[in-house]
Amino acid sequence: MSLALNVQAAYPEQPITIVVPFPAGGSTDAIARAVGAKLALRLGQPVVVDKRPGATGAIGAGMVKRALPDGYTVMAASIGVYAMNQWLQKKLPYDPARDFDLLTVAVQAPNVLVVHPALPVKSVPELVAYLKKYPGKLAFASSGNGSSDHLTAALFWQKSGTSGLHVPYKGGGPAITDLLGGQTSASFVNINT
Repeated sequence: MSLALNVQAAYPEQPITIVVPFPAGGSTDAIARAVGAKLALRLGQPVVVDKRPGATGAIGAGMVKRALPDGYTVMAASIGVYAMNQWLQKKLPYDPARDFDLLTVAVQAPNVLVVHPALPVKSVPELVAYLKKYPGKLAFASSGNGSSDHLTAALFWQKSGTSGLHVPYKGGGPAITDLLGGQTSASFVNINT
């Protein structure tokens, strides 16, 4: 008679890496750092937030796809990585349906229209009137080409019969910084709940 015993150590045995496929300073980075800090306390292992920006999240997502599927590399990403990139980019280094398993939805982050206080508008109808008076002139900041805030602005212009000047940044942090500094006048930003 023989007995077999499968002994495995409790997870995690080593640090966990949360890959953020966007630049530092944006909402995904802030959420990943907050979640990582709580996970480290709960699991008793370090949790490292590793930012791998580029190509609207495709570079970091490709890195996660190539990582060992052992639970020590996870990704904090947004709708762009999971849903929009496949329609906006010709060749992705990953298949969102096949290459990733969803662990949890950490936050819901709707896009909210914000304007710089120096802009002489106090409501959406006033903004639409301003855009119609100055078509293509008002600078709208976004976190990058093909990002949810970029596409939301394009949809807003289409539905309101207006146009603005799209100013793509390399992430939400730089976009908000310039909006607050007055280099741009409006944006659709994520409000995390």
